[in-house]
Amino acid sequence: MVMPDNRNEELRCPACGQLPVEPAIEKFGKYLRFACAGCDLHYWYPRALPPASWYEQMYGGRDTKVLPLEPGHKYFLADPLAPRRGELLDIGCGTGNFLAAARDAGYSVTGTELDRNAAKYASVELKLARVYSLTAAEFASRNSGATFDVVTFFEVLEHQAWPKEFIASIRSLVRPGGFIALSVPNRERWLTGPDVLDYPPNHFLRWNMTALRKFLGANGFEILSVREQRADLGHTAQMLNMAMRSGLLHAAGAAAPSFREVMQMEPEEASRTLKAKANFSQRTLGFVAQVKSLACVPLAAAVYPYVYLRELKGTYLYCLARRTSRQSPNTLECNCGTTFTDSGH
Repeated sequence: MVMPDNRNEELRCPACGQLPVEPAIEKFGKYLRFACAGCDLHYWYPRALPPASWYEQMYGGRDTKVLPLEPGHKYFLADPLAPRRGELLDIGCGTGNFLAAARDAGYSVTGTELDRNAAKYASVELKLARVYSLTAAEFASRNSGATFDVVTFFEVLEHQAWPKEFIASIRSLVRPGGFIALSVPNRERWLTGPDVLDYPPNHFLRWNMTALRKFLGANGFEILSVREQRADLGHTAQMLNMAMRSGLLHAAGAAAPSFREVMQMEPEEASRTLKAKANFSQRTLGFVAQVKSLACVPLAAAVYPYVYLRELKGTYLYCLARRTSRQSPNTLECNCGTTFTDSGH
């Protein structure tokens, strides 16, 4: 694998600033993935956050519906250490599913979302009056002095090219003694193949509990609770399905490009690919894939006791933290708080 050139300052870990001491652990197209020996973050190089139009193109299928709450949303709403009311800002609110649930739970809610179509849907369809198509930094700049009791960012931190700058913007929006809540894909989750969403330019960072604790502690937050989702029956079925991929039809050109492949395309080519109607071979392959996916469910039920006893981890890693009075950018130590393990039921 490629050895790092330590004369290149851009190779420094974006969380702690340490230069890599080991070769890249993965190569994908023009990107290299490094494992930081200082803070345990895995990060891709090079990194450049795509424009809002890219997210609108890639995630456009989600702009006209309310998705179910994700586990991170549910963990926060049920967390006994989280505030039960107050001013809440959700960064990356999508079409507003969590904002609406938080509003119904008693919070006064505000949201930001890069995808302008999703933001419009949240405002019009869910009657969420304060949803803005801005980044966290843009929102903080345009609302100087505005602070919130809690700032949430679920499935957002892994997308950041420069996480220290991102968390600085977040901290400026949290009142002294206020809270943040977040979730990220757990790097230590059980996988039987590559997660096609977990590659640049969609995701630039891969977190586990150690990296997340060190990063938040170094940037002025005291962790109160951490929760790792356990692999449930659905995750087990997905992993069995993933493990049984042959790749033969894809290699023969029968399958449509994967999301990981579409992400690498130029905007015009990606647009054509996303809008293209499936041909007969692709429709047939899609039907076979659905049958295969359904067939994995009873198999998953049979092997799930083994998965449960092994305590294999699911996708989500959730964290609740409180803003401390002083920021300590040069330390990687933090209070570990309370760790919960999802039962998987």
